[in-house]
Amino acid sequence: MPRKSHTLQENLIARVLDEIGLRYTWQTPVGKYVPDFILTEIDVIIEADGPFGHFAKRDAMRDEYLKEAGYEICHIKEKTYKDIEGVSEAVQLYIKGRA
Repeated sequence: MPRKSHTLQENLIARVLDEIGLRYTWQTPVGKYVPDFILTEIDVIIEADGPFGHFAKRDAMRDEYLKEAGYEICHIKEKTYKDIEGVSEAVQLYIKGRA
């Protein structure tokens, strides 16, 4: 369910996950990190990579930590997926690619 305190991109991802019927938690801590979304049934983390605040080295360290904790990481890039259709396509392609 969309929340006012989250970015447009995060709200789009939540809407897509709700429409697909995937259960998730939103910004739940995993050790020292707080991923944007955790798909609880399939151990996948979705990160909404916006235009600010993302640094390759720091993100790589976070991703490695989360992978060691047993999660796969899916990045949804804000500059590429700005609307519901683009986010839906990105999430569904990632989920299908895991099968």
